[in-house]
Amino acid sequence: MSDFDSLYPMGTLLGDAIPGAPLLAQRGTIPAGVCTIQLMQPGQADVLAGKKDGHYPRYDRTLTVEVWYPALLRGNETHAVYTDHLGRVDLENLKPYTIQGRAFRDAVPDPEHGPYPVVVLSHGYPGSRMLLVNLAENLSGKGYVVLSIGHTDNTYEDFPKEGSLESALIHRSLDQRFVISSLKAMNTEGFLKGMLQPENVGLVGFSMGGYGALRTIGACFSDQALQMAAGYADELADPEDFRGLPEVKAAVLFAPAVFWFDAAKSENITVPTLWICGTADRTVYYQMVHDFCEKATHSERMFVSYEGCGHNVANNPAPAEALGTDWETLKRWADPVWDTLRLNSNNFHFVTAFLEDRLKGDKSHASWLRPHVSIGRNAVWAMQSDGTEAPEHTYWKGFSDGTAYGIVIEHFEKE
Repeated sequence: MSDFDSLYPMGTLLGDAIPGAPLLAQRGTIPAGVCTIQLMQPGQADVLAGKKDGHYPRYDRTLTVEVWYPALLRGNETHAVYTDHLGRVDLENLKPYTIQGRAFRDAVPDPEHGPYPVVVLSHGYPGSRMLLVNLAENLSGKGYVVLSIGHTDNTYEDFPKEGSLESALIHRSLDQRFVISSLKAMNTEGFLKGMLQPENVGLVGFSMGGYGALRTIGACFSDQALQMAAGYADELADPEDFRGLPEVKAAVLFAPAVFWFDAAKSENITVPTLWICGTADRTVYYQMVHDFCEKATHSERMFVSYEGCGHNVANNPAPAEALGTDWETLKRWADPVWDTLRLNSNNFHFVTAFLEDRLKGDKSHASWLRPHVSIGRNAVWAMQSDGTEAPEHTYWKGFSDGTAYGIVIEHFEKE
């Protein structure tokens, strides 16, 4: 055992499955590298500059993106240490902290065993490209290239005193689309050459990242939302080709902000989706999310509900620096009911099953998102076909005895 493994045994770092985690939550066996890149999209609306003569001036919008990928190890690599922040720059309480990772910083990519499916991550509002390090590290070791976008004007480091929401509404989907459209060039030159499947993308969004993901796969604004955004509705108008993105083959929606959209106009959402939300979510409102999912009938949908959980279904666990503060600080990561490490491990399992099925075509993984027996929403037991009571660990494939409480999975077929 290496000194690193002795210091950080499995289960102690982000991306590790904890004891009792479902089977697919375990890390993969592929070494993962990580690096930071910047992408520049010209001609974007400079929301923070304000309108001039009725229009936003245009600027070259720079995005910082963290990239995880299957790597070749030569023995001299160092494990990544990520930097994220407590507080926010606009509140003048920004404070950095570090996260120890298992990926290797700037390791040599491994195109020989590629190309690999791509997963694009989009954080909440505000947030950070490091907010979902947990999922990124877990997936990269399973044979995915993962790109996590730092959405300019929406991160803890650059959150403005005014204009942040306008920037989020205008740029979230455009940022996602730009990163996805850049994959072909990345695959032909640069350090990711030959590593990518540019037309086989899974899009993962949390909260406002989920808003952006829904718009990217074809959701349409409601009339009420456009009225609320009347001052910049011209920037939100959908061009004719803004009706889903063919490169995106599947989407994972963690507590997405659906209230901007009209579920009656969801016919353009045709890719399979995995929805994950807490029933006590008072930020995006669980019932609104569930209702939208039910009405998006032109796609196959899986819906995972965590009973009693609030909005933070996807985040990294809280850093040690937040534990000695107060609830207002801690609640960025924590939930009053659910243990975040348990949520993370469950999510690794569900997302792995979904993406292995939809991006890698391994249909054996579809059964991992199906209950073995029928179960009611508030039940802690289920009846088998012969009328006898089923033990709780048989609800969902891969779960150990006693670990399935509080989880409901629903499957909606495409109509």
